[in-house]
Amino acid sequence: MSRNDRDTLWRYRMTLLDANCKVSAIILNYNGAPYVEKCLGSILRNRYPNFDVIFIDNNSPDGSAELTERLFGSNSRLTIIRNAKNLGFSVGNNIGFERSKAKYVIVLNNDTEVQVNFIETLVKVAESDETIGSVGCKIIQSDGSIRYGPKYMNYGFIVHALQKQTYEKFTVNLANCGCAVLYRKSVIDGIGGFDSLFWADWEDHDLGYRINLAGFKSVYTPETTVLHLGGGLSLGLSRERKIRIFRNRLLTYLKSYETRNMFLRFPLIFLLSIMRGALLTIKNKETFPLLRGLVALFGAIKPTLVERKLVQMMRTAPDRQIFKNTKIPEYMSILRAIQLS
Repeated sequence: MSRNDRDTLWRYRMTLLDANCKVSAIILNYNGAPYVEKCLGSILRNRYPNFDVIFIDNNSPDGSAELTERLFGSNSRLTIIRNAKNLGFSVGNNIGFERSKAKYVIVLNNDTEVQVNFIETLVKVAESDETIGSVGCKIIQSDGSIRYGPKYMNYGFIVHALQKQTYEKFTVNLANCGCAVLYRKSVIDGIGGFDSLFWADWEDHDLGYRINLAGFKSVYTPETTVLHLGGGLSLGLSRERKIRIFRNRLLTYLKSYETRNMFLRFPLIFLLSIMRGALLTIKNKETFPLLRGLVALFGAIKPTLVERKLVQMMRTAPDRQIFKNTKIPEYMSILRAIQLS
Protein backbone atom coordinates (compact mmCIF):
# COMPACT_ATOMS: atom_id res chain seq x y z
CA MET A 1 0.00 0.00 0.00
CA SER A 2 1.40 3.38 -1.03
CA ARG A 3 1.77 6.29 1.38
CA ASN A 4 -1.08 8.16 -0.38
CA ASP A 5 -3.33 5.11 0.01
CA ARG A 6 -2.47 4.87 3.71
CA ASP A 7 -3.23 8.56 4.20
CA THR A 8 -6.56 8.18 2.41
CA LEU A 9 -7.47 5.16 4.54
CA TRP A 10 -6.52 7.02 7.71
CA ARG A 11 -8.65 10.04 6.76
CA TYR A 12 -11.60 7.73 6.05
CA ARG A 13 -11.27 5.99 9.42
CA MET A 14 -11.05 9.30 11.21
CA THR A 15 -14.13 10.61 9.37
CA LEU A 16 -16.10 7.63 10.70
CA LEU A 17 -15.02 8.44 14.27
CA ASP A 18 -15.27 12.21 13.90
CA ALA A 19 -19.05 12.65 14.22
CA ASN A 20 -19.48 11.17 17.70
CA CYS A 21 -15.99 11.05 19.17
CA LYS A 22 -15.15 14.55 20.27
CA VAL A 23 -12.14 14.58 22.61
CA SER A 24 -11.04 17.20 25.13
CA ALA A 25 -7.41 17.18 26.23
CA ILE A 26 -7.08 18.74 29.69
CA ILE A 27 -3.66 20.16 30.53
CA LEU A 28 -3.30 21.41 34.09
CA ASN A 29 -0.45 23.85 34.57
CA TYR A 30 1.47 25.14 37.53
CA ASN A 31 4.84 26.78 36.86
CA GLY A 32 5.27 24.89 33.61
CA ALA A 33 7.15 27.57 31.66
CA PRO A 34 9.99 25.20 30.61
CA TYR A 35 7.52 22.67 29.21
CA VAL A 36 4.32 24.24 27.86
CA GLU A 37 5.65 25.00 24.37
CA LYS A 38 6.62 21.38 23.70
CA CYS A 39 3.55 19.96 25.42
CA LEU A 40 0.96 22.14 23.70
CA GLY A 41 2.82 22.06 20.41
CA SER A 42 2.79 18.28 20.36
CA ILE A 43 -0.89 17.86 21.30
CA LEU A 44 -2.04 20.53 18.84
CA ARG A 45 -0.11 18.76 16.07
CA ASN A 46 -2.11 15.57 16.61
CA ARG A 47 -3.75 14.41 13.41
CA TYR A 48 -7.04 13.45 15.08
CA PRO A 49 -9.66 15.80 13.60
CA ASN A 50 -12.17 16.37 16.39
CA PHE A 51 -10.57 17.59 19.59
CA ASP A 52 -10.03 20.66 21.70
CA VAL A 53 -7.53 21.51 24.41
CA ILE A 54 -8.51 22.93 27.80
CA PHE A 55 -5.46 24.54 29.41
CA ILE A 56 -6.04 25.24 33.10
CA ASP A 57 -3.56 27.35 34.99
CA ASN A 58 -3.39 27.04 38.78
CA ASN A 59 -2.31 30.67 39.32
CA SER A 60 1.29 30.08 38.22
CA PRO A 61 3.69 32.87 39.24
CA ASP A 62 6.28 31.95 36.57
CA GLY A 63 4.50 33.52 33.60
CA SER A 64 3.65 30.16 31.97
CA ALA A 65 0.01 31.16 31.46
CA GLU A 66 1.06 34.35 29.68
CA LEU A 67 3.57 32.36 27.61
CA THR A 68 0.82 29.95 26.57
CA GLU A 69 -1.42 32.84 25.58
CA ARG A 70 1.35 34.40 23.53
CA LEU A 71 2.38 31.21 21.72
CA PHE A 72 -0.97 29.47 21.22
CA GLY A 73 -3.73 31.94 22.11
CA SER A 74 -4.83 32.30 18.48
CA ASN A 75 -5.39 28.55 18.05
CA SER A 76 -9.12 27.90 17.83
CA ARG A 77 -8.77 24.51 19.52
CA LEU A 78 -7.39 26.04 22.72
CA THR A 79 -9.31 27.34 25.72
CA ILE A 80 -7.35 28.88 28.60
CA ILE A 81 -8.81 28.90 32.11
CA ARG A 82 -7.05 30.75 34.92
CA ASN A 83 -7.77 29.78 38.49
CA ALA A 84 -7.45 32.44 41.18
CA LYS A 85 -5.30 30.12 43.31
CA ASN A 86 -3.55 26.77 43.15
CA LEU A 87 -6.37 24.26 43.54
CA GLY A 88 -4.20 21.16 43.22
CA PHE A 89 -4.20 18.36 40.67
CA SER A 90 -7.57 16.82 41.54
CA VAL A 91 -9.75 19.93 41.60
CA GLY A 92 -7.86 21.55 38.74
CA ASN A 93 -8.56 18.62 36.42
CA ASN A 94 -12.13 18.29 37.67
CA ILE A 95 -12.73 21.83 36.37
CA GLY A 96 -11.70 20.51 32.97
CA PHE A 97 -14.03 17.52 33.29
CA GLU A 98 -16.92 19.86 34.06
CA ARG A 99 -16.07 22.18 31.19
CA SER A 100 -15.78 19.45 28.56
CA LYS A 101 -18.75 18.40 26.44
CA ALA A 102 -16.77 15.71 24.64
CA LYS A 103 -17.28 11.95 24.56
CA TYR A 104 -13.76 11.41 25.87
CA VAL A 105 -11.45 13.46 28.07
CA ILE A 106 -7.69 13.13 28.21
CA VAL A 107 -5.70 14.18 31.26
CA LEU A 108 -2.20 15.17 30.21
CA ASN A 109 0.61 16.50 32.38
CA ASN A 110 2.11 19.81 31.28
CA ASP A 111 5.64 18.34 31.27
CA THR A 112 4.94 15.81 28.51
CA GLU A 113 5.36 15.52 24.76
CA VAL A 114 3.02 13.26 22.77
CA GLN A 115 3.21 11.55 19.38
CA VAL A 116 0.97 12.57 16.46
CA ASN A 117 -1.05 9.36 16.85
CA PHE A 118 -1.66 9.89 20.57
CA ILE A 119 -5.34 10.89 20.54
CA GLU A 120 -6.23 8.60 17.64
CA THR A 121 -4.70 5.56 19.33
CA LEU A 122 -6.44 6.07 22.67
CA VAL A 123 -9.82 6.72 21.00
CA LYS A 124 -9.54 3.61 18.81
CA VAL A 125 -8.96 1.46 21.88
CA ALA A 126 -11.86 3.04 23.78
CA GLU A 127 -14.20 2.66 20.80
CA SER A 128 -13.41 -1.05 20.54
CA ASP A 129 -15.34 -1.85 23.74
CA GLU A 130 -18.04 0.29 25.37
CA THR A 131 -17.16 -1.11 28.80
CA ILE A 132 -13.70 0.51 28.64
CA GLY A 133 -13.71 3.48 30.98
CA SER A 134 -10.02 4.37 30.84
CA VAL A 135 -7.12 3.95 28.41
CA GLY A 136 -3.48 4.46 29.35
CA CYS A 137 -0.32 4.36 27.27
CA LYS A 138 3.44 3.98 27.56
CA ILE A 139 5.12 6.83 29.44
CA ILE A 140 8.90 7.08 29.24
CA GLN A 141 11.41 9.40 30.86
CA SER A 142 14.00 11.31 28.83
CA ASP A 143 16.58 8.62 29.70
CA GLY A 144 14.32 5.89 28.29
CA SER A 145 13.28 4.48 31.66
CA ILE A 146 9.69 3.84 32.74
CA ARG A 147 8.75 5.19 36.16
CA TYR A 148 5.04 5.74 35.65
CA GLY A 149 2.54 3.24 34.34
CA PRO A 150 -0.62 1.26 35.02
CA LYS A 151 -1.45 -0.20 38.41
CA TYR A 152 -2.62 -3.77 38.87
CA MET A 153 -3.91 -5.97 41.64
CA ASN A 154 -2.03 -8.89 43.12
CA TYR A 155 -3.56 -10.83 46.00
CA GLY A 156 -5.85 -7.84 46.48
CA PHE A 157 -3.06 -5.27 46.82
CA ILE A 158 -2.32 -2.41 44.40
CA VAL A 159 1.03 -2.94 42.66
CA HIS A 160 3.00 -1.81 39.62
CA ALA A 161 4.85 -3.87 37.03
CA LEU A 162 8.46 -4.80 37.70
CA GLN A 163 9.24 -6.41 34.35
CA LYS A 164 9.87 -4.14 31.36
CA GLN A 165 8.11 -6.52 28.95
CA THR A 166 4.82 -5.94 30.76
CA TYR A 167 4.82 -2.42 29.31
CA GLU A 168 5.15 -3.81 25.79
CA LYS A 169 1.73 -5.47 25.60
CA PHE A 170 -1.96 -4.63 25.86
CA THR A 171 -3.23 -5.26 29.39
CA VAL A 172 -6.31 -4.82 31.54
CA ASN A 173 -5.45 -3.04 34.77
CA LEU A 174 -6.85 -1.38 37.86
CA ALA A 175 -5.78 2.19 37.14
CA ASN A 176 -3.87 4.18 34.55
CA CYS A 177 -1.32 6.83 35.40
CA GLY A 178 -2.78 10.34 35.53
CA CYS A 179 0.24 11.66 33.63
CA ALA A 180 -1.39 10.72 30.28
CA VAL A 181 -4.74 8.93 30.26
CA LEU A 182 -8.07 8.95 28.44
CA TYR A 183 -11.38 8.63 30.29
CA ARG A 184 -14.86 8.00 28.95
CA LYS A 185 -16.69 11.18 29.94
CA SER A 186 -19.98 9.41 30.68
CA VAL A 187 -18.17 7.25 33.24
CA ILE A 188 -16.65 10.31 34.90
CA ASP A 189 -20.08 11.94 34.96
CA GLY A 190 -21.49 8.84 36.62
CA ILE A 191 -18.90 8.09 39.28
CA GLY A 192 -17.25 11.50 39.72
CA GLY A 193 -13.77 12.69 38.83
CA PHE A 194 -10.69 12.83 41.02
CA ASP A 195 -11.29 12.99 44.75
CA SER A 196 -10.86 16.64 45.72
CA LEU A 197 -9.73 15.61 49.22
CA PHE A 198 -6.62 13.98 47.75
CA TRP A 199 -5.27 17.26 46.24
CA ALA A 200 -2.70 15.18 44.32
CA ASP A 201 -0.99 11.75 44.58
CA TRP A 202 -2.89 8.46 44.35
CA GLU A 203 -5.91 10.29 42.91
CA ASP A 204 -5.51 8.23 39.72
CA HIS A 205 -5.32 4.95 41.69
CA ASP A 206 -8.53 5.90 43.49
CA LEU A 207 -10.37 6.83 40.29
CA GLY A 208 -9.23 3.66 38.55
CA TYR A 209 -10.50 1.49 41.41
CA ARG A 210 -13.87 3.25 41.22
CA ILE A 211 -14.02 2.72 37.45
CA ASN A 212 -13.57 -1.02 37.95
CA LEU A 213 -15.89 -1.08 40.93
CA ALA A 214 -18.63 0.43 38.75
CA GLY A 215 -18.25 -2.37 36.21
CA PHE A 216 -16.00 -0.68 33.64
CA LYS A 217 -12.45 -1.54 32.58
CA SER A 218 -9.13 0.24 32.61
CA VAL A 219 -6.78 -0.85 29.83
CA TYR A 220 -3.25 -0.05 28.69
CA THR A 221 -1.86 0.11 25.16
CA PRO A 222 1.82 0.41 24.17
CA GLU A 223 0.90 1.63 20.67
CA THR A 224 1.60 5.27 21.46
CA THR A 225 4.32 6.70 23.67
CA VAL A 226 4.39 9.85 25.80
CA LEU A 227 7.70 11.43 26.70
CA HIS A 228 7.71 12.66 30.29
CA LEU A 229 10.09 15.60 30.31
CA GLY A 230 9.78 16.53 33.97
CA GLY A 231 11.74 14.99 36.80
CA GLY A 232 8.85 13.67 38.86
CA LEU A 233 10.04 11.40 41.64
CA SER A 234 13.65 11.70 40.52
CA LEU A 235 13.66 15.19 42.04
CA GLY A 236 12.73 13.74 45.40
CA LEU A 237 9.62 14.00 47.53
CA SER A 238 8.79 16.98 49.67
CA ARG A 239 7.57 16.44 53.19
CA GLU A 240 4.07 17.49 52.15
CA ARG A 241 4.00 14.93 49.31
CA LYS A 242 5.17 12.14 51.61
CA ILE A 243 2.31 12.97 53.97
CA ARG A 244 -0.21 13.02 51.10
CA ILE A 245 1.00 9.70 49.68
CA PHE A 246 0.85 8.08 53.12
CA ARG A 247 -2.67 9.41 53.67
CA ASN A 248 -4.08 8.93 50.17
CA ARG A 249 -2.84 5.35 49.82
CA LEU A 250 -4.78 4.35 52.91
CA LEU A 251 -7.83 6.41 51.95
CA THR A 252 -7.98 4.67 48.56
CA TYR A 253 -8.28 1.27 50.19
CA LEU A 254 -10.59 2.58 52.91
CA LYS A 255 -13.00 4.00 50.36
CA SER A 256 -13.02 1.17 47.84
CA TYR A 257 -12.47 -2.16 49.59
CA GLU A 258 -15.68 -4.06 50.20
CA THR A 259 -16.48 -4.82 53.85
CA ARG A 260 -14.83 -8.25 53.86
CA ASN A 261 -11.51 -6.84 52.77
CA MET A 262 -11.71 -4.02 55.28
CA PHE A 263 -11.23 -6.76 57.88
CA LEU A 264 -8.94 -9.10 55.91
CA ARG A 265 -6.56 -6.78 54.05
CA PHE A 266 -6.87 -3.19 55.27
CA PRO A 267 -5.35 -3.81 58.74
CA LEU A 268 -2.28 -5.34 57.08
CA ILE A 269 -1.88 -2.35 54.75
CA PHE A 270 -2.33 0.05 57.64
CA LEU A 271 0.28 -1.67 59.80
CA LEU A 272 2.70 -1.90 56.88
CA SER A 273 2.29 1.82 56.18
CA ILE A 274 3.02 2.63 59.83
CA MET A 275 6.11 0.43 59.80
CA ARG A 276 7.35 1.91 56.53
CA GLY A 277 6.81 5.43 57.85
CA ALA A 278 8.57 4.66 61.13
CA LEU A 279 11.59 3.18 59.34
CA LEU A 280 11.86 6.21 57.06
CA THR A 281 11.58 8.53 60.06
CA ILE A 282 14.44 6.74 61.84
CA LYS A 283 16.58 6.38 58.72
CA ASN A 284 16.17 9.94 57.46
CA LYS A 285 15.97 11.69 60.82
CA GLU A 286 12.38 12.92 60.57
CA THR A 287 12.42 13.44 56.78
CA PHE A 288 9.06 11.71 56.87
CA PRO A 289 7.01 13.02 59.80
CA LEU A 290 4.95 9.96 60.66
CA LEU A 291 2.92 11.75 63.30
CA ARG A 292 1.80 14.42 60.83
CA GLY A 293 0.87 11.68 58.39
CA LEU A 294 -1.36 10.02 60.97
CA VAL A 295 -2.95 13.35 61.87
CA ALA A 296 -3.69 13.98 58.19
CA LEU A 297 -5.13 10.48 57.83
CA PHE A 298 -7.41 10.64 60.85
CA GLY A 299 -8.56 14.12 59.85
CA ALA A 300 -9.73 12.73 56.51
CA ILE A 301 -11.43 9.57 57.74
CA LYS A 302 -14.85 11.09 58.47
CA PRO A 303 -15.45 12.62 55.00
CA THR A 304 -13.95 9.50 53.40
CA LEU A 305 -16.39 7.23 55.24
CA VAL A 306 -19.23 9.39 53.91
CA GLU A 307 -17.76 9.07 50.41
CA ARG A 308 -17.32 5.33 50.95
CA LYS A 309 -21.07 4.87 51.31
CA LEU A 310 -21.65 6.53 47.94
CA VAL A 311 -18.87 4.53 46.29
CA GLN A 312 -20.17 1.22 47.59
CA MET A 313 -23.67 2.09 46.37
CA MET A 314 -22.23 2.32 42.84
CA ARG A 315 -20.57 -1.08 43.11
CA THR A 316 -21.57 -3.59 40.44
CA ALA A 317 -18.46 -5.80 40.64
CA PRO A 318 -17.25 -7.57 43.80
CA ASP A 319 -13.61 -7.20 44.83
CA ARG A 320 -13.03 -10.85 43.99
CA GLN A 321 -13.89 -10.16 40.34
CA ILE A 322 -11.83 -6.95 40.24
CA PHE A 323 -8.80 -8.73 41.70
CA LYS A 324 -9.11 -11.42 39.02
CA ASN A 325 -9.70 -9.03 36.10
CA THR A 326 -6.83 -6.69 37.00
CA LYS A 327 -4.25 -9.24 38.15
CA ILE A 328 -0.73 -8.23 37.20
CA PRO A 329 0.43 -10.19 34.13
CA GLU A 330 3.76 -11.25 35.63
CA TYR A 331 4.84 -13.42 38.52
CA MET A 332 4.91 -11.62 41.85
CA SER A 333 4.95 -13.23 45.28
CA ILE A 334 2.44 -12.19 47.91
CA LEU A 335 5.25 -10.78 50.07
CA ARG A 336 6.43 -8.60 47.19
CA ALA A 337 2.85 -7.51 46.51
CA ILE A 338 2.38 -6.48 50.13
CA GLN A 339 5.69 -4.64 50.06
CA LEU A 340 4.71 -2.67 46.93
CA SER A 341 1.15 -1.90 48.02
